[in-house]
Amino acid sequence: MELPSVPASVTTVITSGKLPPECAAFFTSGGALTEEADWSHVASAVDAYLASGGVDAHVRGALALAGAYGRLDALEDCPEPDDMDEDNDRAVELLQAAEANGVDENETSELWCYSAHMRSRAAELRDHLAETHAYIEKHGSTPWGRLEAKLGRAHDLSFAGDRAAALALFREVAEISPWDGEFSGCFDRVDVGWCRLLHDAAHVDGPEAARKVWQEARAHYRGARFPLTMHSWQLAEMLLGTGVPDIIEVIIYEWLEAAEEAGTSDVPVTEDEHRIFQLALAEIEGSRSVR
Repeated sequence: MELPSVPASVTTVITSGKLPPECAAFFTSGGALTEEADWSHVASAVDAYLASGGVDAHVRGALALAGAYGRLDALEDCPEPDDMDEDNDRAVELLQAAEANGVDENETSELWCYSAHMRSRAAELRDHLAETHAYIEKHGSTPWGRLEAKLGRAHDLSFAGDRAAALALFREVAEISPWDGEFSGCFDRVDVGWCRLLHDAAHVDGPEAARKVWQEARAHYRGARFPLTMHSWQLAEMLLGTGVPDIIEVIIYEWLEAAEEAGTSDVPVTEDEHRIFQLALAEIEGSRSVR
């Protein structure tokens, strides 16, 4: 559930010129937040102003509603469940004050729903943090951290020349399911495992061995893209000159496709990406000319 739009009575009081100066400073003449301000600033200013007393009864309800909106707006980015609940408690007080000072329930109902939703989110976050803490107590790290450590050991073994031991660890990480179980969501570490296996096969065992690993990885991903977009250019570069232009072509095509889907189709971007892109195209075109 997303935060509802700014209530109409809040917009009205902002543009009416009746805001106290300490609150009005956060808005442009058109009623939008200034570049330097956010709704948490408004909430703090409203709290201070309401606490000072002597508030005009005609704007008290709308000001309280603006403060409630500011408190609710801050919840999405709050990293601690206790802080979320504290801000939410204050938002509830301000919503009650807004209704007590004439704001119609039609304007507050969606904010009440959002407050309840974020209360549930805070409870879920609290449970998640407790589970994470218990997991770290038992295993010494998060699931992501455990895979990262295993990849680090594999890299060290590879650098030391122990290829067999390194490949065993890379495969151990690669074959973990990123879809379910304790390593759910660790897709980027699993991806590194497959990329390293593919790189090794291409450079040591040859094109057919590389194609076999490629098919294994694609099957493991259940239709999702391999490699992940964040690793596409690096993997394409690592495979240049190893006799697998067919794999490189798929990697480049799917990277461009992913960029277009994300609305960033003006790629490649960096000089390094342009260099790799041109080398990849040359290799792909060269393979077609000899068929």
